[in-house]
Parts: sequence; structure tokens; C-alpha cells
Amino acid sequence: MEYERGRKGIPSRAGDEGTFSGKAMLDPLLDDGDRGEIRVYSVMFQPGGRTFWHSHAGGQVLIVGSGRGMVENKDGDKRVLGPGDVVWAPPGEVHWHGAAPDSFINHTAVSLGLTHWHEEVDQGHYTTAFEE
Repeated sequence: MEYERGRKGIPSRAGDEGTFSGKAMLDPLLDDGDRGEIRVYSVMFQPGGRTFWHSHAGGQVLIVGSGRGMVENKDGDKRVLGPGDVVWAPPGEVHWHGAAPDSFINHTAVSLGLTHWHEEVDQGHYTTAFEE
């Protein structure tokens, strides 16, 4: 068993250009580095902040702590997210997630396996997702 008080000692950082649109802060709770087996992050998106389309080799769990946001897969299955919601994105499912245009969102992301990044969720698609 490994035990860490708080987090793994890796500094918080802003979401990278090329994988995030808008502002997001990532606080690593557990990151096994280059092995890519498991990463656990607390992520805070500012209003309008979101990931690019992406998938995880072993899947991803999102646990929403506060705020309002969205998750959507490439098949168009989408859900508005709020506190207490839990999302399972199965291995290889291409999806995005982020904050609503008028709200922050904080979630814990448990990512299994390597992350494969795809294209940006364009502004028109993002805006339409919250209008429907």
C-alpha cells in the first residue's frame, strides 16, 4: 500500500493548450507518470472551460463536486452535470467534459490507461450543446 497525505507532491497546473479550451486548473491527487495506468485529478473549470475530445484506454470516471457542466460522447449522448453526479466513460469512448457557460465546475477525474487527445470542441458545438 502507498499512502500520501493530501496529494502526490506534483504541483497544480493550468490545462494545456491543445487539450483544453478556456481556463482549467488541474490538481494531481495521484499520477503514476509515464506508466499511464491511473491518474486521479481534481479539475476546476472556469465558465466555458472544457477539454478537447479525448478517450482513455482503460476508461474514465468523473465525480462532480460542485458547479454545473456537461459531458458528451461522439455519438451525441450528452448530460448536464451537477454536484454528486458520477459519469463512466468506457475504454476508448471519445468524449469531452467541462463547465457550463455561466458556471464553474469542479470534478474528480479518475483516468485509467493512456489518454488519446483528438480535436477541439468548437465554440459553436459547445454553445449548441447547452441550448438543447
